[in-house]
Amino acid sequence: MAPIIPTVFAQNKFQFKKRFSKLIKISKNIQIDFMDGKFVKSKSVKIRQIPNLKIYPNNFEAHLMTKNPEKSIIQLKQKGFKKVIFHIESTKNSGKIIKKIKSQKMQAWLAINPETPLKSIIPYTSKVQGILFLGVKPGKEHQSFIPQVYKKIQALRKINNKIPIQVDGGINNSTLPKLAKLKVNYINSGSFISDSKNPKQTYKNLVQLFNTLRGEQC
Repeated sequence: MAPIIPTVFAQNKFQFKKRFSKLIKISKNIQIDFMDGKFVKSKSVKIRQIPNLKIYPNNFEAHLMTKNPEKSIIQLKQKGFKKVIFHIESTKNSGKIIKKIKSQKMQAWLAINPETPLKSIIPYTSKVQGILFLGVKPGKEHQSFIPQVYKKIQALRKINNKIPIQVDGGINNSTLPKLAKLKVNYINSGSFISDSKNPKQTYKNLVQLFNTLRGEQC
């Protein structure tokens, strides 16, 4: 699996169609963001508005920046998602949601915002397939990576050296080397790829750079 996962961040159907059609051609793995205007200020396309993903050969993951994420699980399965990422801050029933996602034969990942204490996710690290660190505040594009997140990733690696770690937000050629050094497994990249002049080449360059940097750390 390639370490770079392009993200479809779209606040309306037109933007979704434009970015989806562009990214679907360049990567086997695609993340689609969902926002409800409550957990974050922004709103995205709704799950029912996206196409049937089962007709595509790609692997899709859903990043739920929403309250009550448990309400979306069945619908996500029906659409063809294979991996669901929800926020520790969005619910008081993380354990129950993890079980529900797994019962639908999907991967369950837990996301954590930059300001949230690392200790909040520690009880769940043995129950999920991985942890996603937000490098920026969720729900908005074109933000700079928040440096304190590096320390949180490093702290989790000291506690658990094997759990897969994914990072989303603020990714560019400057942040990538630092994340590779921290043994991050996967990187989400949204506007850096989709807004570039040549998304396919930008994606390839990121994959090559990250793989090279990770190789240097081995």
